[in-house]
Amino acid sequence: MDEISTEEDLIQAAIASVERARVYIEGGRERVPSFSPTDLGALTPAAQDEALRVEAKAHRARPEWAAIQCCLTSSSQLLEVSRSLLQRPAPRALPEQMGDRKKLVNEVKVAGRTAYRAALILSGTD
Repeated sequence: MDEISTEEDLIQAAIASVERARVYIEGGRERVPSFSPTDLGALTPAAQDEALRVEAKAHRARPEWAAIQCCLTSSSQLLEVSRSLLQRPAPRALPEQMGDRKKLVNEVKVAGRTAYRAALILSGTD
């Protein structure tokens, strides 16, 4: 195996590994439907209800598979945040730095919610 030289290279390799795992594990399986709040917000109320019903039914039918998908997604998201934190941009004004930090905070929150969703699915309370 080639030696990986930097922290960013290590994170990038981890991102690639998670993606390879996702492709291997999915191996032709049908994805369990999952809708983000943004996805749902674009739908009519009736379509939202239907999407949530389909999603819940799929999660009850294949909870382990739905949890795996959530965990892999969360892992990828957190690794991307880590990669962003390792990049050292040129010094910028404080408002720009704060905006970047706020974006990363939101990305971590989404990843955390995705991981928590795996727990809810496995416990049957999603």
